[in-house]
Amino acid sequence: MAEASIEWLTGDALEAQLSASGRVLLVFIAEWCEPCQALIPRLERLAAQQRERLRCYLVDVDRNPDVAQKYGVRGMPTLALFEDGDLDATRVEALDDAQLASFIEAALDT
Repeated sequence: MAEASIEWLTGDALEAQLSASGRVLLVFIAEWCEPCQALIPRLERLAAQQRERLRCYLVDVDRNPDVAQKYGVRGMPTLALFEDGDLDATRVEALDDAQLASFIEAALDT
């Protein structure tokens, strides 16, 4: 699995982050998914830029199939933005830098 500075979450740690207040971006990916792996460096830049407004985490769908099923993940990568524990927005695809920034800004501005 590619090394990332973004934390990988599973089970209880994931639920703890989602139950906390604030905005959380979960990115559901798989090790074998090339678009997912290409997205990780862009996510790392985004996480560094938005760290005051947004917590960003990775979830491996193969290691956490129950979590992926719970949140309706059917394609990868899936970006799921939560606010105060509630799912606010989703997007399925490996976004480029501009698309990723646009998705996050639109969600943060609501």
